[in-house]
Amino acid sequence: MLDREGVTKFLSGENIRCRDTAEVSKKICDMKKDGYSALQILADFDYTISHCRFEKERMSSSFGALERYSGMSEEFRAKTRALYDHFYPQEVDPNIPPEIKVGLMTEWFTKSAGCIISEGVSKETVKNAADTSKVKLRGKFDVFAETLVREEVPLLVFSAGVGQIIERVFSNAKISPDNVKIIANMLEFNSEDNAVQFRPPLITTGNKSTVAAQEKEYFNSHIDRVNSILLGDNIEDIQMSACVRNYSKNVLTVGFLNDRVEDRLELYKSTFDVVILNDPDFTDVIQLFECLQ
Repeated sequence: MLDREGVTKFLSGENIRCRDTAEVSKKICDMKKDGYSALQILADFDYTISHCRFEKERMSSSFGALERYSGMSEEFRAKTRALYDHFYPQEVDPNIPPEIKVGLMTEWFTKSAGCIISEGVSKETVKNAADTSKVKLRGKFDVFAETLVREEVPLLVFSAGVGQIIERVFSNAKISPDNVKIIANMLEFNSEDNAVQFRPPLITTGNKSTVAAQEKEYFNSHIDRVNSILLGDNIEDIQMSACVRNYSKNVLTVGFLNDRVEDRLELYKSTFDVVILNDPDFTDVIQLFECLQ
């Protein structure tokens, strides 16, 4: 039986905005009938699993962990900072058409990746950058992750960030890898442990649907998981659902709106089933998950 009180509490939360509460309630009801054994989680990492801001301070993305690391050269940090200052406002600009934004984001990620490779970062540098970074997991994400392990629900982390940084942040936070698959930009190293390239294809915020199509083995192994919760912070994160739509009964999409809230709220409400404001911890996501119990 659907816990209508729990659903109402979730949808009326102070951080929650929803374009169609009846539709979301129906999805939750359908997903609850199938249980956790039919569920999977698809989640972005940067500013979705991790905070965008914490105690009013801007946190780093996984690329930012390297770009801000004090062990990098001043020239490298200046170049990557200039790229961020130029491209980030375009990433969050709702007035740039998606087809134009895809090209801009590809240019940004390609140039940033080139800077990292030109810097000749080592495995040790990547580890130290992660350990000292301002990449901060949202509070209670560890609780959510533990619950997924206990209920045997798979978590796909699908990120345009740096894979080794994500792995290290999870390891430091003691996030179990047992039910986690990470698809991200993985650095490849030579025999001297220096990075020589990112494993192609380079994942950007705009090409996740294309990359997802190449991950058939993972999605085919979870074809019985006919219900999905998708978590993202960019409009383009909705692309993560591309490879589950053809076998899914329900995809419940949740968007974290962290920046430029007033001029992007309606766009996010028209894209995601549920929008989460105020850069909170994972309490709202946990409440949603518990509605399916």
